[in-house]
Amino acid sequence: MSFTLPLNVRGFFGFEGQRAFARSRTSRRDASVRFLMFDAFYCCMLLGLDQAKLGDESRLEATNFIDGYPEAYKGQAELIAGLLVDAEIRRLKIQPDDRDDIERQMVHLLDLSSPSRLSGDGDQLLNRYAVSGFDRLKAAMTECDNLDDFLVGYHRIWAQF
Repeated sequence: MSFTLPLNVRGFFGFEGQRAFARSRTSRRDASVRFLMFDAFYCCMLLGLDQAKLGDESRLEATNFIDGYPEAYKGQAELIAGLLVDAEIRRLKIQPDDRDDIERQMVHLLDLSSPSRLSGDGDQLLNRYAVSGFDRLKAAMTECDNLDDFLVGYHRIWAQF
């Protein structure tokens, strides 16, 4: 198992027809900046992890959109795993000095032999964090048709925290 998009992410980011943010406000013909589906997942996931809030599993697409990380994100596997462990420790209200519970969570969530560096449960939890992050994203901004506007809106979400 790996990564599954929250329902309606494809529409929000304009992935129908694979044209997500293909147009920039500054240069309508410059399609050199490609916004990957994993970029959308990552943006949502970060918001969910920061809130340490899980979304409803039923609000995920039925199938994975990718197994493991795309090339551009492979170097971030350990960071993402660490962010997941941190979010789970906060969500479960595990005290920082409770080494046994922290270690149990790490063993439960991590699998260094998997493409995502996460266990099956870890992958599923990360997907659910992306759902709650997408909810936050939708509540704070409307759909954008270019990367410039999205990045400005996304920055505003983080500035509100």
